[in-house]
Amino acid sequence: MLEKYSLALAIENFLPLVLLALALLFTARILNRKSEVVGELVYMGGCLIVAGNLLNAVGKLLNAMNGTEAAWMKNSLLFLSAPGFVCLAWALWRALQPGLKDLTAGKVWLLPLFFNGGLLAVTAAVKMVKGGQMWLRLLLTVATIASIAVFVQLARLALQQRNQLIAMLFILSLGMSLALTLRGSDGTEAAEWAKQISNTISHGVFAFAAFKTSQYRDR
Repeated sequence: MLEKYSLALAIENFLPLVLLALALLFTARILNRKSEVVGELVYMGGCLIVAGNLLNAVGKLLNAMNGTEAAWMKNSLLFLSAPGFVCLAWALWRALQPGLKDLTAGKVWLLPLFFNGGLLAVTAAVKMVKGGQMWLRLLLTVATIASIAVFVQLARLALQQRNQLIAMLFILSLGMSLALTLRGSDGTEAAEWAKQISNTISHGVFAFAAFKTSQYRDR
């Protein structure tokens, strides 16, 4: 990781954030049409994901402006995104099951609430007992698995709409995000630019695919 970001790099980091927020908004609208209870959970998950990314982006901007680094703002990316993606993955799974009219708030909300509560408890325990970066790896693992579930189910939804191209775009966005996660960064500004540009393209593809999916009306 860079010790100090350039101002241009920090400002550009808000572009993928905007695209991600749009993608999540379109996704929430898709599922809200299927079930308002499910849609509410998607909005909650989306807010957590966007909040984590926003705090991370603001942290980079402050670093570029005055050279300070707030570790909690950087770590909020995973701390909030992991439970957010869990909510989104579970909501998608419920929305694609039959019997949506019989869904209650308890059937939709209880499992992700208990899971995320347990996740945060385990994360706190790991941080106190193990220390180091182990707790961040735990959150990264959960966020990665949940995001895979999200994009696979979105691709499945696109296939149900008989739109193979959009399904491929969801998988492409997922593949780019996973590649960025696995590649990491060598700590140079050039590498950070490459990472952020790839992230912008990935979220742009996600936003476009989610928008096209949201335009579909059940017949």
